[in-house]
Amino acid sequence: MTRILHLFAIILTLNLSFSQTSETNGTTLEEYNYMIRGYEMQLSSGLDMKRGYKVDNIDNITRSDYSFSFNALVRAKENKLAGILIIAKSEVSGRVYYLGMPINNAQLQKSFENDIKNWDERMTTAFAQALGELYSKQAILDYKEENKTE
Repeated sequence: MTRILHLFAIILTLNLSFSQTSETNGTTLEEYNYMIRGYEMQLSSGLDMKRGYKVDNIDNITRSDYSFSFNALVRAKENKLAGILIIAKSEVSGRVYYLGMPINNAQLQKSFENDIKNWDERMTTAFAQALGELYSKQAILDYKEENKTE
């Protein structure tokens, strides 16, 4: 239970960090569904990118037998963050998970958290570590930008 509480604290902090740095109206249900289902179908079928959006890689982090690709789903016309597309791969089970971390949408945030609750403890721990690393990198970049340091 402690590991889950720690993970959700990191998720909440990371989500708040992204929502504060991006001017967004929040992730829509259509955008969320695209992150968790549509993007995978697009890749496997060789389809074009969803009209009006782009996906920018934020970072790729590997922890033991698990890798996590964090990507920004961006509304291209406005250049605004719509959500964080996370592709999680388990070398243990061979499964690939497509997650959508919503921005400013409490209802979709619960769905995101429920998807993670289905993982085993090792994958959840690896995900918490990857989120912590991603958050710390962003905090350092924000600090350097605010203080104009190297």
